[in-house]
Parts: sequence; structure tokens; C-alpha cells
Amino acid sequence: MAMETQSTLNASSMLEALALDPALRDVIPSESQLFQRSEPIQIQGQIRLSASTVSTTYPESAYQWLVEVLDGLIDFGQRHGHYGVIELTEDEYQWLDDILEELIYSVGENQSHPLAPLMRFIIRIIANYEDAYVPKLTERFPELAEEAPIEVARKNKKPDKSTSKPKPSDNELASRAFFSIGYFLYQGNETEKALPAYDKAIVFNPDFWEAFYNRGIERYNFKQYPEAMADFNKVIKLNSNFTSAYYNRGILKSELKDYEGAIADFDKAITLGFNCAEVYCYRASANALLGEYDAAVSDYDKVIELKPDFVEAYNIRGILRSELGQYDEALADYTEAIRIKPDYAKTYAYRGVLEAHLGRINKARSDFQKALELAEQQENIDAKAFVEKELQQLNQAASKQNNKEPRQGGQWKGKVKIAEDFDELPESFMASFDAEEEEI
Repeated sequence: MAMETQSTLNASSMLEALALDPALRDVIPSESQLFQRSEPIQIQGQIRLSASTVSTTYPESAYQWLVEVLDGLIDFGQRHGHYGVIELTEDEYQWLDDILEELIYSVGENQSHPLAPLMRFIIRIIANYEDAYVPKLTERFPELAEEAPIEVARKNKKPDKSTSKPKPSDNELASRAFFSIGYFLYQGNETEKALPAYDKAIVFNPDFWEAFYNRGIERYNFKQYPEAMADFNKVIKLNSNFTSAYYNRGILKSELKDYEGAIADFDKAITLGFNCAEVYCYRASANALLGEYDAAVSDYDKVIELKPDFVEAYNIRGILRSELGQYDEALADYTEAIRIKPDYAKTYAYRGVLEAHLGRINKARSDFQKALELAEQQENIDAKAFVEKELQQLNQAASKQNNKEPRQGGQWKGKVKIAEDFDELPESFMASFDAEEEEI
């Protein structure tokens, strides 16, 4: 029999526990997204230039060397004001030659190497200097020109513009070189140094949307939210069909509590084909925070369609369904989550909370005890604390009910028990009772 005093179903406190599992933070919105987020969530990662690939086997010394190269190139550019035709000092020439030697050894002829753009940039700086300031052998020794007229004619012949690719400008090479440095350092977790590399890439190409995008991610990670927003806005202006920009901007808008704006961005990303479980999770978060629980449940329906064995989607959908009064559906979600992951303590706890709310004390206590057993086995301190709190409240409610004094009376009037035997009578019942009084 159901208890007369039911527990309060608190979806916020249940969702709060979801944030405690670090394995879930990169995949699904936790309580911190649905109610009060304190740490930034994982946004879509940085992109590389289409022709390059990145190995994950570079030693730490490679990243340290690249940081030194970046600092040197920034200082070099500040001294000269540009990276075009520069009259190099002997030390500068030797420094660039040393960098080129290292790059030739590492990159070689591999045009998909992430640092191939940097190598081409260094070659261009050295070539500009040599063409402008280093005398050619034929200038120093005219007799060589007389001995090799065919070779000289070949060098002086203008290339066929119909078949040759246009030569990239110095600024284009510079922007791609700095971009490659930024991305390489990002891959090596040298994120603080990647930011100035992207700054330089944008200086040399103000329409370089890939650099704006990657810099936006860097700025987001450093919690520079207004600056990150400006970068994502610029990306969308330059490339309005780039889905990841809408997705990341949606996450950033959620961080800034602009949930309606976030939903609009997630909608756009989905429309453009960004069909992954994560985008529906984050849109569900924004919908839940706006109180649109039906829409949030629909989003989790899609999450489960895309990832049918994703336990946490069932848990959160169960919580949201509880808020909507869809108790049978919520219990079904928790039960399915337990089928998928029978050792997940929190799911038993969530189901226990709902069972207690429905007055099913024995079932609630059984779920709480199972959750506590698993939490202790797994040394999950946070889950254990959550379950102990819920179990304590359940026992207090049961104790209060058991300690009530026996009622007096128990008189019957016809087929209806008198009001003193009830804590509360429904209006329909009282109406029937009043009707009997009038007839007597």
C-alpha cells in the first residue's frame, strides 16, 4: 500500500550527481549543463589544413624546438616589419639555415607533414634574400654565362601561366606557416603557445577562417568567452556552412546562459548535417534549462536512436520524464539503463528516488541499498553520499509514518467511514458524503 506522505521528486538534485562521473563529461551534458555549470565542457576540436596529417609520436623535444622557432620568427618579424625581401644578417641567415636543415630532415618530401608549410615559408625567406642580395655565379664569373648559354636561356624563360600554378604570396606562405605551428603545438598540448601562432596567421590573412576557428577554441579553453564568440562569429561570416562553428558557438552561448541562442545554433548545425549524439545532448540541455522538458525528451530520444547503449541518456531522460509526470516511462528508462550497465550505482539511486516518490517504499529501499553497495565497492564517494542522503530521508519518512498514534472511532455511516479516520478526503468523496446527509 502506498504511503500517505510521498517524497518530493527533485530532478535538480538527481541531475547534480551526473556531473560527478568524469568519464561522461566529454560526451553528454551533466547537471552542470542542465542547471548550473561551473566548468567548461568539451567543444569540437581544432581543425588542420586539408593536406596535412599529424602524428602522435613526436617527442617532447620537438614541441620545445618549435616553441623556440615560433618565438624567434615573431621576434624576427618585429625587427623587420615583414617577412618579404629582407637583407639578412649573417646570424639571421645561419639561424634560418639551421631551421631549414631540421625541417628537411623531419619533413623531407612529405607534403602532408604538418610542418611542410613552415618549411616552404623558411625556403621563401632564404630565397628572397639570395635572389636580392647574393650575387649569382654568372655575375661574378661572366665566362660561365658564355659557356652555358642554353642553361641561362632556360632559367630566363618565363613559365607558361596556362599550366603552372600561381606562386603563393609571401603573406600566404607566412599565414599557413604560423597556422601549422599553432596546430602542431595544440596537438602537443602546448596550447598557450598555439594562441600567438594563430594571431600571426590571421595578421597575414584576415580571411583565414580556419585560423579564426582554431583560435576561438583556444580562447574558449582559456575562458576568454567574448573573444571566442567574436572568432566563431567571424568563422560563420567567412564560411556560413561550417557546421562545427555553429555547434561550438552553441556550446559557448550555453556557457553564457543564452539558451535560446544556443538552441538556434544547434538547430542550424543539425540542418547542415551535424547529426551526432552530442549535438542533441547539448540542445536537450538548453531546452531543459528553458523548462522545455518535452523538447528535451525528444532530443534524448534522438540521442538513444544514435547511441542505443548510452546509459546516461536513459538516466537523464528518466529524470526529465519524472518531471513531466511520465512515471512509468521514467521507470522503464532506469530499468533499461540497469540492463545495459547493471553495476552503475547512480541508476539504482535515481530509480529509488522515483519509487519513493510513488510511495513504493520497499522497492525504493531495495534500490537505494543496491546503489549503496555498488558505490562502496567502487569507492565512489560522491555516489555514496548521494545515496546515503536519499536513504536517510526515506527512513525518516517511514519512521514518521510508523510512529503515528492509532486513530479513535472507526465509526461507519452506511458504507462510508467518518472523516476522522482519514488525513485527507478527496472532493468527490466528500460530495458523496454530503449528499447522503441531505437525504437523511
